[in-house]
This record gives sequence, structure tokens and C-alpha cells, in this order.
Amino acid sequence: MEKKSRIKVRTIHALNRTRCFIAIIACGALCVCVFLAVIYNLLAEPDELVKEVGRKTFRMFTVLSNLLMAVSSAMCIPFAVDGLRKGNYHLPRWIVNLIYTGTTAVSLTFVIAITVLSYNAGFKYIMIERANIYLHTICPLAAIAIFLFINSDHRIHIKDTVFAILPVAAYATIYFVMVFMLGEDAGGWRDHYQFKTVAPLYITAPAILLLAVVLAILLRLGHNAVHKRRKLKVEHYYQTTPELDLPTIGESISALARYDKKHDKGGDVNVPRRIIKMLEKKYESGLPMDELCNIYVSEYLRTQPSQSEHGSSQTCN
Repeated sequence: MEKKSRIKVRTIHALNRTRCFIAIIACGALCVCVFLAVIYNLLAEPDELVKEVGRKTFRMFTVLSNLLMAVSSAMCIPFAVDGLRKGNYHLPRWIVNLIYTGTTAVSLTFVIAITVLSYNAGFKYIMIERANIYLHTICPLAAIAIFLFINSDHRIHIKDTVFAILPVAAYATIYFVMVFMLGEDAGGWRDHYQFKTVAPLYITAPAILLLAVVLAILLRLGHNAVHKRRKLKVEHYYQTTPELDLPTIGESISALARYDKKHDKGGDVNVPRRIIKMLEKKYESGLPMDELCNIYVSEYLRTQPSQSEHGSSQTCN
């Protein structure tokens, strides 16, 4: 079993590139679906149930939440494309948090649509017909899958959950003012989500905010579980691969630099700090990260390999 688990670096990079392809396809498809759905709503004619078409479509939390998710998904694509070159797909923390916020919003859209709205207007109309199949069903479910299984690069903290529900709280405040304080006759909005017909405001408002918090917590727990599992698996790959399993960390980092240089497809030199941290966790050399990164850069920029190419590495023991 141990021998089987010692895969080569090129296999690790191939797995990462596969994840990049999936991210590009999934995020790109989600963006296209949201775009088509919004265009449909802008050009649609109002009916008995939905009056918010044309420019009024941007009053809908459904539309706004899906647009937020589409924007955050679009931001993943450049990193996934770059990951194809480097064999290392990794997102900045702020983008992961933005995706978390968008996923929380569309998850709330999905739950409200399949319960409250379907109860009032019928399941088929709300979940399947017109642009609803994208905004209420396909895109929210796709967003959840993308957040949990593809873009799980960072651990989500409790404080991130607070920011994730801010758009919900902001929209709830605007909806309250425009619907319940102003009203349609005074230039506000109509109650297009029909909350007045479900229960009193003092019940529906806290219930929706509580639901948003619960969904955000569940998403955070699921994301962190996948993140932990993936992190341990990737650490195991890099710590046990034969090409990097050398006597010292300096030799291991140098071997990684030579491999990356050999497979360089152009562009700037990118120091894989995450991978270096994984190797340091194995060797426990105690060397500062800047020195370990310097080993990588020095080896990567070396023009002519020599018999003493590990000379500087030996000091890393």
C-alpha cells in the first residue's frame, strides 16, 4: 500500500491540472447560465406572478445572489488557467471568501424557492420553467458543488461566516424599507416574494436570517471537511513522492525547482510556498521560509547544473 501511494510529481501535477480544467468548465458554465437567465429576464414580459422584469429584475434577491456567485466564479478562471501552466491550482483567500458569500446567498435562494415560493406559485413554475431553472435550481446547486469540492483552498473561519451573511442582511433591510415602509404606491416595491401571505413579518424576517446563518455554517463545515482531507492528501503526495524524498530539505526543494524549470511553459518564476511548507513539515529543519524559498529560486535560475548543485542545500540539514 505504501509503495502504491508514492506517486510521481508529474502525476500530482496532472491531478492538479484536471482540477483546473474542472474549475474552468464549471465556473465558466455557471457564469454563462446566469448571464443567459438575466438576459431572459431583461427581455421577458411580466405575467400574473412575476412583474419584476426588465430593469426591475435587479430588485430580485434571486438575480442579485446569482450575479454575485457568477462574479466570484469568474474570478476563479484566471487562476485555473494559470494553474494549467504551473500544475498548481490555488486561489487567494479573499476569492474563496467571496465564493463562500455568493454560495451562501444562492443556497438561501434555493431553499426559499423550493419551500416558500413553490408553496405559493407551484413547484414546476418556480424550479423548472423560464429562467427559474437556472436561477433557482441549476446555478445554486452547481455553486454549492463548486464551493465544496473544487474551490476548497482555504479553511473558512467563523468570522468569515459573519461576512457571508452580510448581503442577506443588507437585502433584507432594503426589502423591509421598500416593501413594508414605503410600499408600491409610494414608490417602493411590491411584495414580490409574497412574505405577507406566509406569516407575520416578525416571524418571517428572523426566520430567514436564521436560515441564512444555518446555511452558512453548514457550508463552512462541509467546505472545511473537504479542505482538510484534500490538504492531508496533497501533503502526503509531496512528502512521499520518490523524486522529492531526499536526505535533506535543501535537496528536496532543489529537486522540485529543477522539475518545475524543466516543465516551465513560460512566464514569471512562481515560488510554490505551499509545497515548500509541506516539505518543511516533513523535514522539520527549522529554517526560515525566506531561506527555503531562496533555495528554490537559486536552483530554478541556475543555468548550468554542476556536480556540486546540492552544495548550498547541504546547509539546510
